[in-house]
Amino acid sequence: MLLNGCRKEPKGDPGPNEIWLEYKAFNPLQRKIAAGTTITFINKDNANHSVTETHNLFDSGRIKSGDSYSYTFTTPGTYYFFCNYHSSNSSEQGAILVQ
Repeated sequence: MLLNGCRKEPKGDPGPNEIWLEYKAFNPLQRKIAAGTTITFINKDNANHSVTETHNLFDSGRIKSGDSYSYTFTTPGTYYFFCNYHSSNSSEQGAILVQ
């Protein structure tokens, strides 16, 4: 039994149109969706994060703990995104494939 509270407890799983920012990582790192789908990025971490598309198609700005950002993907293609606060962390880089 862990008593010091340092263990990271699972918080469940993201819904089919969600990506969670938790433990300085995107969960999941990739999603495959249909055009017209809205993805909601939810900050479940205690640090600030952002979601920025590599070609500046979208940029959430700061997402505080407990806040979210949504974007609707209307055009087929692959969209790569990262967190501006932790851009060198490969766990905070992801992709969405829109079909």
